[in-house]
Amino acid sequence: MITVIKKKIDITDTPFTSKIVRDFLRSKKLNGFYSHKNEIDSYKKLIKKRSSFSKKQRDLLFNVLSNQYKNFSDMSLVANSIKKLRKNNTYTVTTGHQLCLNTGPLYFIYKILQTIKISDELNKFYPKSNFVPVFWMASEDHDFEEIRSFQTYNYKYQISSKSKDYCTGKIKPSDLSKVIEDLDKNFKSKPFKNEICELFKASYGKNITLAESTRNIVHTLFKDYGLVVVDADDKQFKTSFNELFTDEIINFSTYDLVNKTNKKLIDLYANDIKLQVNPRKLNLFYIENNIRYRLDFSDDRYTLVGKKVFFDKDQIISKIKDSSNQFSPNVLFRPLYQEFILPNLSYVGGNAEISYWLQLKSLFDYHNISFPILSLRNSIIMLNKRDFELMKRYKMDINDFFQSKDNFVKKIVEQNIEMNISLNNEKNKLKNLYKNIIESVNKIDLNLNSSIKSSEAKQIAILESLEKKIVKFQKRNIKTTIKSLEKIYDKIYPENIFQERKINFSEFYSYKGNDLINSIYESISPFDNDLIIAEI
Repeated sequence: MITVIKKKIDITDTPFTSKIVRDFLRSKKLNGFYSHKNEIDSYKKLIKKRSSFSKKQRDLLFNVLSNQYKNFSDMSLVANSIKKLRKNNTYTVTTGHQLCLNTGPLYFIYKILQTIKISDELNKFYPKSNFVPVFWMASEDHDFEEIRSFQTYNYKYQISSKSKDYCTGKIKPSDLSKVIEDLDKNFKSKPFKNEICELFKASYGKNITLAESTRNIVHTLFKDYGLVVVDADDKQFKTSFNELFTDEIINFSTYDLVNKTNKKLIDLYANDIKLQVNPRKLNLFYIENNIRYRLDFSDDRYTLVGKKVFFDKDQIISKIKDSSNQFSPNVLFRPLYQEFILPNLSYVGGNAEISYWLQLKSLFDYHNISFPILSLRNSIIMLNKRDFELMKRYKMDINDFFQSKDNFVKKIVEQNIEMNISLNNEKNKLKNLYKNIIESVNKIDLNLNSSIKSSEAKQIAILESLEKKIVKFQKRNIKTTIKSLEKIYDKIYPENIFQERKINFSEFYSYKGNDLINSIYESISPFDNDLIIAEI
């Protein structure tokens, strides 16, 4: 288990949040760009607003999810969550992510567990309502390179595919046996090696798509929390969304509204802000033969970028009506689709996600869809007992690690090492001692002076030799100190990337098994904006 939460730091006091997210969390500057703060009392207003989510929408959600889970076993808690979604007093808390191999970086796990924790806290605080945690799969994303690998501290595991240009949810990967062999070899001395290998083998297979595999692994890890996985690449879902697809095609609403919001943000920050996303004229893709093409509009025609295919207005509206499953929202339009499909109250995301959600409220208002509470996920740094012992020995605080490596090493030298080692005082005392000896001896016999001075020179030479040895040892000790602390730094920033954005959960699961998942859940404070420093 995570034995000790060593420290919780307000994440706005670290370098890991942007200016816009710090203002969102700390001040009233951005009040007009979101609905409510992520405070448990705020959910009451949103529950009331979301009670209008219709029976028709709930039945659709229930039917699609029941079909998506039809071949799953060990479903009791998840099945119960799906059944609850038919009730008019049930709401969701949602997070989403790409279909990263073996869940990808650690924050994939953190997002899901915070989503679950919020749901559980709401169930306690509002007992007359039900709250279901949801993981929304980005199964229509088309960037295979971003999701095809995962990494531990010492090894990178990756797959390939002949259909790498497909929407990632449709890809059937190859090289799976190589991943399994490498897992078996690299984790052979770890207590939960078998569990890691079996989890991967059970989740991924030659004739299984990445959407199916991701549902498998997420279900296995989180089924005991009642987490529901949604694949929004579904014809029934998209058909229900036809009216909004059509509006986007005809009125370019996202382009107009988000650009106006962007201008307000730029003016508010006197042009000292980098916006996360800029809208396109059309914020939709068109899927043909499992490949996603960006839709564009020019010269009164709708075109597929990268392909010589054109539609006029009537043709593309007819396409939406007859083949809505071929249309796919981009990063700006996807949140609207998500909140249309789900009776959702809150979205859990990282710094970049919160930033682009803050660009979208006017779009939600235009379509009369409730804007969710935005919850910045907790961040976690996991280190072992030995790491914390070394930090204590060398008087280094975790905050000292939140800087470049060069500055970090400079800090070690300044804080822990005293370079100006000198025995000058001792040499002066020795010289005074011999001066007194000479003065005393001269009263007896002046011929002893040369012998005394020779003895003095030998003793001074001994001190100087000792001084050199101390300096040499000190230099060696500096290198040892730096090397020890650099190892911890490299655990926090493997390859200069923040731990949670680089390392896969298997690195720690191999030591702790499912206790790791439960312990992270316990450590998360879903209504605080914490960076959690944990000992595992």
